Amino acid sequence: MAIKSHTFTAVFLSMVLMLAGCSEFSEDKTQTGEIPFFLTGMKSTRCPMQVNVQGEAWQLDYFGFYLSNPEVRINGRWQAVKFKQNEWQSHNIALLRFHQLCDDTAPSNDNIVLDVTDKFMKRATNLRFTLGVPFEENHQSLTSASLPLANSEMFTNEQSGHKFLRLDLSQPDKNREWKYHLGSIGCESASLSSAPFKACAFTNRVEFILPMTQLDTDLALELSVSNIVSQVDLVNTEGCTTQTPEQQPCKKLLHNLLHRPWLKWD
Repeated sequence: MAIKSHTFTAVFLSMVLMLAGCSEFSEDKTQTGEIPFFLTGMKSTRCPMQVNVQGEAWQLDYFGFYLSNPEVRINGRWQAVKFKQNEWQSHNIALLRFHQLCDDTAPSNDNIVLDVTDKFMKRATNLRFTLGVPFEENHQSLTSASLPLANSEMFTNEQSGHKFLRLDLSQPDKNREWKYHLGSIGCESASLSSAPFKACAFTNRVEFILPMTQLDTDLALELSVSNIVSQVDLVNTEGCTTQTPEQQPCKKLLHNLLHRPWLKWD
């Protein structure tokens, strides 16, 4: 099967706002290299968390995604950096998870931490990373994977790999559910429990480039769920979980990831 989709790149140039922000989910003081993420456009941040979508309240049942390959641009050249290793990050991959931030008994993570110095970051003019998991690590079995990839909630099978982004919404009072699971599609292998030898037909990794202001190390990012699902009919569609990005509503959702300001500086 021919590879029809490579890495998509989104460059958010006009959406950069260097403003001070706050959130009940994050501490005011951050460590060197830490970048908090804040949910915006929420109807309620209490359990159950609710988001405003097209004038209606939807319950946020699950929202998480993987970031990989962090890089910063200094003096016109891209330089690879690493995440600080912890339970949510390996050197190259980070998992963010927001839907459980209101539950003290459930794990959640709303920040990334780069292994950099303030002096280094003050010279940066762009931040780049990929929404997704690299092919080499994407198709490992859960038993052999280490954190943050050893997460069954974000894993499909060895053939398809991980969910790069998982967004589950519902309206319990109306018995409605809607899901967006972004991952590689059209992966070929001997079975669901075996890894493919070549890239999948639709890799569905999304690369982001975020402009930065030099000398500024007080960084934070805003996340908008409503912008991810902008102009998508949540009532009359079942969502996007296994369809190709050529089919609706997957095509529109991928367009939103690339062109809507769902992720921007605070």
